[in-house]
Amino acid sequence: MFKVKEFVMREKFDQKEFEVIGEYPDYPTHVMALVPKAPIQKKFNRPITARENWKLLFNGKKPYWIPQAGFFNCEVQVFRPRMHPDNVATRLVFDAEELPQYESNIAKGWFDLDWEWVDIAGGASVHPGNPAVRDINKWEEQVPFPNLDDMDWEHCIAKNKDYVKSDKMVQVGLLSGFWERLMSLMDVDHAAIALVDEDQQDGVHRLFDRLADLYVDYIDRLHKHFAIDGFLIHDDWGTQNNPFFSLATCREMIVPYLKRVVDACHERNIAFELHSCGRVEPLVPALIEAGVDLWCGQTMNDYLRMATTYQEVSLVFGVQLLPEPAGTTAEEIRAMAKDFVEKYKDCKIALVNKGASPLFFAAVYEFSRKAYEQAED
Repeated sequence: MFKVKEFVMREKFDQKEFEVIGEYPDYPTHVMALVPKAPIQKKFNRPITARENWKLLFNGKKPYWIPQAGFFNCEVQVFRPRMHPDNVATRLVFDAEELPQYESNIAKGWFDLDWEWVDIAGGASVHPGNPAVRDINKWEEQVPFPNLDDMDWEHCIAKNKDYVKSDKMVQVGLLSGFWERLMSLMDVDHAAIALVDEDQQDGVHRLFDRLADLYVDYIDRLHKHFAIDGFLIHDDWGTQNNPFFSLATCREMIVPYLKRVVDACHERNIAFELHSCGRVEPLVPALIEAGVDLWCGQTMNDYLRMATTYQEVSLVFGVQLLPEPAGTTAEEIRAMAKDFVEKYKDCKIALVNKGASPLFFAAVYEFSRKAYEQAED
């Protein structure tokens, strides 16, 4: 999928790889509600860049080390420009400018939807009870469809030309995907019924078909104007206990359109990540069939079972790391990291930090570097 420079042979791990050779730029927008401001991220003396390491993994090769996904202090440069109304409305702006200022908890996004910010949740949603679309078969008459020409591309390009020059994976995020978009337009109960009601499915198909066109157009413009490596769509498919819909429904109603977006990314050498919260494990076959490159699931999913079951497919599983128990010693943390690498070294995984210590990440880097030294490039 990606072009990666050729390496004759891999250097053996050396402690010099922990030498600090600089710092990554710290932008005002690198902050999120309910998440403490992260310290400035140090740049280490790695044998290859994080970007090159990601591309090895997405190309089906062994990376030099297990990469780190996420929002902050990781190996992803999250790019969510404010020219996209949904990024501003949901307070998920990640770009080179100052933090947006809000006069109200309600802001307008795509489809003329009002997104309501909830402080205690640290997130925004469309307030239920008055859906914009009451008849999915007439959605074209009920909501205005976004026009990408309305975005200020020139301003965005000028302000972010340095922001996207990173040796990390530069990844654009998009709210929302197909299911989440349907929920925001109809409310969750009506959206769930529309997915399976034969009298409503045609309207859903028309909406998803038009959304796929919109998302592909957005990807194409981003590809032309910015050096992006990844594209992420938010589409929470599950609750804490189960998916919102069956695998069969997902295959029929969502996969064809998701695959079009993923294929458009791959045609442009862009990796695709689906952000999907909830217990989505039963829907992993749909992710694979759509060609998704990365899914960072939540902890109610069995990472080890999934990663070992699907070792031969291209999907990379993001494993969320939680804080170590209080009182864990440095020696114990290193032992935990060594055991972690031993369990996952033959799988396609990335790490997602939800509170694990820097020592654990450093140890995973060291042990995975050693585990992959003999890999062929």
